[in-house]
Amino acid sequence: MAVLAKVRAAVVVLLIAGLVLAGVVGYRLFTEEPPEHEPPVSRSTGTTDDGWQVVTYRGVDVEVPPDWRRLEAASCDGTPERWGPGGLDPCAPDAGLWFRDATTFDTGFDPGVHVAPVSANLPEGGWAGYVTRGDVVIDVADPDQAVVRRILQSVGATI
Repeated sequence: MAVLAKVRAAVVVLLIAGLVLAGVVGYRLFTEEPPEHEPPVSRSTGTTDDGWQVVTYRGVDVEVPPDWRRLEAASCDGTPERWGPGGLDPCAPDAGLWFRDATTFDTGFDPGVHVAPVSANLPEGGWAGYVTRGDVVIDVADPDQAVVRRILQSVGATI
């Protein structure tokens, strides 16, 4: 009988300890602040056989010319994620590549490549266009139509 009483006492102690532990863990789960997540950032994830960079942003891959780089555009109006030629003003509204949110993107033309008007970075005009992949819009403008076409044709989702 003494052994049975000791086993019952041990089971009760273990149950009480388990309830206390569950209470502490539950309290911490419901009272801690959730971790803050940094906004998504585009990054170069490789190169093509001919040297173009592969850039990835929110599960979308796109090829950009070898001399393009990520532009720090956090202080600009609109999207902070952009790429363009070195020396391009990060806030320039008329050249480069923008990763935009599809839910707020509004344009006056259909997807694909279109003539771009004369502007500060396109003094002789140029080409512009966009494609949408999921909730990301890849919007690009450049003086060279072949560059715009290649960028838009390269857009794909990562596997």
